[in-house]
Amino acid sequence: MKKYIKYKTFILAGMITVVAVMSVESCNKLDLKPLDKVSATAYYQKPSDFDGAIFAAYSSIQDLWGTSTETLGERGEFWAITLTATDDVTFNTKAGGQGDLQRAKDMDNLLFRADGVPFAAIYTQVYEGILRANLVLENIDNGTNTLSDEQKAQFGAEAKFLRAFFHFIALQMWGTPPLVTQSIKAVSETYANATQDELYAAILKDLQ
Repeated sequence: MKKYIKYKTFILAGMITVVAVMSVESCNKLDLKPLDKVSATAYYQKPSDFDGAIFAAYSSIQDLWGTSTETLGERGEFWAITLTATDDVTFNTKAGGQGDLQRAKDMDNLLFRADGVPFAAIYTQVYEGILRANLVLENIDNGTNTLSDEQKAQFGAEAKFLRAFFHFIALQMWGTPPLVTQSIKAVSETYANATQDELYAAILKDLQ
C-alpha cells in the first residue's frame, strides 16, 4: 500500500513538473501583438496597404458631404451649412424628425452654434482626413515598405493634395484653425490656431 501511494505521489509530482515547465515555455512564446487591430508600423508595408490608406483619406470627403458614415448623427452638414444659409436652398418642413427640422430651421435662420452638431461633425471629418493623409506621408519612407520610387511619388502627391484640401476647408470654415502636418500620437496633444498666412503657405507647399 505504501509503495502504491509513493508511486502515485511520484507520478503526480512528475505531472506537476511537466505542466509547470510547459506553462513557462508557453509564456515565453506568447504572441503579444494585438489581434483586434493592426499598428501603423505593421500595416504600411505593401502597395495595397498604402492604396487602402489613401482610399481611407479620400473617404473622409464622403464623410464631409454626408454620403458615407455618420460620426455624430449628422446628415451632410457641410453642404447644409454652406448652402442652406444662402437663397439657393431652403429647409423642408415635411422631411425628417423634429430634431432634423429644428436643425434645418436654425441653419436657415443663420442660428449657428459653435458646439452644435454641424460644426463639430465637420471639424471631426476634416481633421480625420488630415490625420489619414499624414499617416501615409510619414510611412512612405519608413524603411520597411516595398514601394517603388514611382509608387512613393504617387502616394505622396495624393496625400499632400488631400491634406491641402482639408486644410483649405478648415480655413474656409474657421478662419484660423490648427495647422496639423504630423499625426497625433496622444489624445492629450493640442495644437494652437494657425494664422491664415501660415495655412495658405502650407497649403501651397503641399500643392507644389
